Amino acid sequence: MNKSQSKTHPHKNTIFRVSKYLFRYKLLFGSTMAFAAFMTLLEISVPIAIQSIFDQVESSGSIQALWKGIIVISMLYIGSEIFNCLRIRVNNTLEQNVLLDMRKDIHSKLLKLSVGFYDQRKSGELASRVIEDVSNVERALLDGTEQGLGAILKIIGISIVLFFMQPILALCVFFPVPLLLFSGVLYSKRSRTVWKIVRESASDLNSLIVEDIQGNRLIQSFGLQNREKERFSQKAKDLKEKNLKAMFRWAYYSPLTTLITKLGFLSIVGIGGFMVFKSEYNLSIGTLIAFFLLANMLYQPIAQLHGLNHLLAAGRASGDRVFEILDAKIGVPEAMSPKELKLIKDDGICVEFRNTYFEYPERDAVISNLNFIIEKNKTTALVGHTGAGKTTIANLAMRTYDINSGQIYFAGINIRDLSLKSLHENIGFVAQDPFLFDGSIRDNLIIGKANAKESEMYNALKKASALDFVNQLPEGLDTRIGEKGIRLSQGERQRITIARVLLKDPPFVVLDEATASVDTITEQKIQNALSHLKQNRTVLIIAHRLSTVKKADHIAVLEKGSIIEQGTHQELIDKNETYTQLWKYQSDWIPEKIKS
Repeated sequence: MNKSQSKTHPHKNTIFRVSKYLFRYKLLFGSTMAFAAFMTLLEISVPIAIQSIFDQVESSGSIQALWKGIIVISMLYIGSEIFNCLRIRVNNTLEQNVLLDMRKDIHSKLLKLSVGFYDQRKSGELASRVIEDVSNVERALLDGTEQGLGAILKIIGISIVLFFMQPILALCVFFPVPLLLFSGVLYSKRSRTVWKIVRESASDLNSLIVEDIQGNRLIQSFGLQNREKERFSQKAKDLKEKNLKAMFRWAYYSPLTTLITKLGFLSIVGIGGFMVFKSEYNLSIGTLIAFFLLANMLYQPIAQLHGLNHLLAAGRASGDRVFEILDAKIGVPEAMSPKELKLIKDDGICVEFRNTYFEYPERDAVISNLNFIIEKNKTTALVGHTGAGKTTIANLAMRTYDINSGQIYFAGINIRDLSLKSLHENIGFVAQDPFLFDGSIRDNLIIGKANAKESEMYNALKKASALDFVNQLPEGLDTRIGEKGIRLSQGERQRITIARVLLKDPPFVVLDEATASVDTITEQKIQNALSHLKQNRTVLIIAHRLSTVKKADHIAVLEKGSIIEQGTHQELIDKNETYTQLWKYQSDWIPEKIKS
C-alpha cells in the first residue's frame, strides 16, 4: 500500500469509521443501549436495597424486613436478567447485520479493484481480511460499544449514588481510577502495533494454507510434503511467538489493574470501618456494606473497559487492514459521464491505439508510443517473444489496466468514456488457462447469457465441439465439474469457455493462446470451435505458436512493446526478418513449401 493510500485511513479514524456501520441500525442500537441502561439501573438498586434491609433490621430488631427485602432483591435480579436477555437478542441481530454489511462492502470493493491490485497480493491474505479481520473489527466494535457504553453508564450511575451516600468514602473509592485510566491509555498505544503484526503473521499463515490446497497435486507429484510441513511449522511458530508477545503485555497489564482496584477495596475497609465506629460520621453497617458492593460494581466496569482495551487494540489493527482494501484506489475507474455502447454483431468493432504508453508499477515501459488498429470484423494476431507486450495490449484493449498516456478507441469512442459494463458486454475472452466456477456446466454457460434457453446452450456447445463429451456426462448440462472445473480435462474446460463466449455472442473476442497446453487432437477440436467463434467478429489473437495464426488477416510482430513488423503471414515471410526467424524456430522451414 502506498503512502497516499495509507493517509486516507489513519489509526485514529478507524474506530470512528467502523462505528458508522452501527448507525445504519439506529433502532437496534438504541434498543441495545436502552436495555443495558435498564439492566444497570436494576443492578445498582440491589446494594441500595441491601443497605435498607440491614438498616431496618438493625433499627427495629425484627427479622421481617429481611424476608421482604429478599423478595425485593429477587425481583430486581429477575428483572435485570430479563433485560439482559433482551439486550443479548437485539445485540446479536445488530452484530450479524453489521458483520454482513462490512463483508459485503469489502467484497464489493474487491470485485471493483483492478487486476494490478491482485498482482501484488496473495489470495489467502485477502481472504483473511474478509473473514478474520472483519470479524475482529465487528467484535471490537459491538463489544466495545455495547459493553463500553454499558460500563460507562454503570460508572456514572454508581458514582452519583456513592457521593450521595457518603462523599468522603466515595473519594477513597475513586483514588485508584486515575492510575487505571493512565495504564489503560499506555497499554492501548503500545499494543496496537503489536496486534497489527499478529494479524499480518496470521495472514501469511492463511496464504500458505490456501497455496498448499491449490497446489496439492504439484506437492504430491514432487514429493514436497516435508518441505511444506516445514514452511507451515515456521509460519505457525512465528504466529505463536507474535501472539505470545501481544498476550504477555496483557499478562503484565491485567494483574497491575487488579492490584490497583484491590487497594481501593482496602481503603474502603479501613476508612469505612473507622467511620462506622466514629458516630459523628453517621455511617451505618448497612451503608458500609452497600458501599463495598457498589465499589465492587464500580471497579468491575472499569476492569471491563480495560479488558476492552485488549480487544480494541486487536480490533484497530484489523480495522487498519480492512480499510486498506476499502480505501484502495480502483485501478480502472468508471467514467464521470459514461457512454453506453449498443451494437449488433454485424456492426463489428474497431479498436485503435493512438500514441499509447503503459508501464507496470516499478518497471520500465511495457508499451511505448503504440499506434495500432485492430480492424473491424477481421482477425488480428499479436506475435513475438515472451515479454514483448502481447498480453498487455490485449489487457489494455479490454481495459483491464488503464494506459498512462495516449488514447484507445473502441468502436470510435474513447475507451475511458465508455461505461465498464457496456465495454465488457461487447467483449468475449478465452484465456490460455480457462477458469470455470464450481457448479454445473449449465451454471458456467449462463454466465455468458443469463436468460439463455437450453436449445441455445446445446447449439453453443455444438459449435464449440463440446456437445459430444457433455452428452456423455452422467447428468449432462447439470453435471457438477468441481472447483475450477477440475473434473474436466484441460481441452474440455477450454471448449466450455468457448461455448460460454459463443452464447454471449460479443462483437469483439480476445483469444489468449487458447490451444497452448493441449494435445494435437484436442487442439484440432478447439480450432474447429474457434473457427465458429471468429465468424463475423473482430478477433484479437495472442499467439505463441505461429501455426495458429497463419490464416489471420493481419499479424503484428512485437518487440519490447513496439510493433516492428506487420502484414499477412506470406507478406512477413517474404520480408525474411523477425517473423521469418520465429517461423524457422517453430517449423521445418522450406521456403518453397511455404510460398506454395
